[in-house]
Amino acid sequence: MSRKFERPVTAQAAVLKELRRRITRGEVLPGQAIRQEVLASELGVSRLPVREALVVLQSERLVDYTQHKGYVVAVLDEDDLAQTYELRKILEGVAVDQAIGRLTDEDIAQMRTILDEMLHVDPSASKSERIEANRAFHFTLFSASANNRLISLLNQLWDTCDRYRALYYPEKSAVDKVSGHRSIIEAAEARDGERLKELLTERREWAFAEALRVVHAHNERALAAIASPE
Repeated sequence: MSRKFERPVTAQAAVLKELRRRITRGEVLPGQAIRQEVLASELGVSRLPVREALVVLQSERLVDYTQHKGYVVAVLDEDDLAQTYELRKILEGVAVDQAIGRLTDEDIAQMRTILDEMLHVDPSASKSERIEANRAFHFTLFSASANNRLISLLNQLWDTCDRYRALYYPEKSAVDKVSGHRSIIEAAEARDGERLKELLTERREWAFAEALRVVHAHNERALAAIASPE
C-alpha cells in the first residue's frame, strides 16, 4: 500500500517560521539587531539555517542588512506601508470576487466561531494571540477563493502589516467596535461581494491610519534620539 511522502521540516524552515512570527508579532522591534549566534544558540541550531532564514526575510523586506550592523529588523517605512496597503486593496478585492460564489455555510460558521473567541478571549491572552485570531477570521473568507497563489501573496502582505498592527492593536473591549467583524459576517451570509469589499476597505483605511500614526511616532523618537544623544 502506498503512502503519501511527508517532507520533514528543515531547520531553516523552522527558524524562518519562528523568526517571522517574532517580527510580525512585535516581539522583535524595528531597528533591533538580530544576533545570529545568539538566535542559533537559543533555537538549538547552527548558524547556517539562521543565515538562510534571514536571507528569505530580507527578500520579504522584514529585515535589512548593513555591513556594519549585520541583520536588523526593517525600520518602519511610510512609503512601504502605503504600497503594501494598496496591494492589499487590489488582491483582497480579487479574493472576495473569487470567494463569494464558493463561500459555504461552514466557512461562515467558522468565521462566527473565531469572532466569538475574539470577543470572549481569556484576559491573559496575549496581543499576539488576538492578532492571530483576527487574521484567521479574514483568511477564512479569503481562502474560500481556492486560489493558493493569491492566498500566498496575501499572507506575505499581511506579514508586513502585522508588524505594524502589533504596535497599535486594540484591547479586547474595542475589537468589534473598530473592526466591524459582525458586519463582515452579515455581508458574507448575504453573499454580497460589493458590501464585503466596502467593509474590508473601511478596515484597511482605519488600520492604515493607525499604522501611520505608529510610524510617525517611531520616526519622531528616532530623530529626537539623534538630536539629543546621551
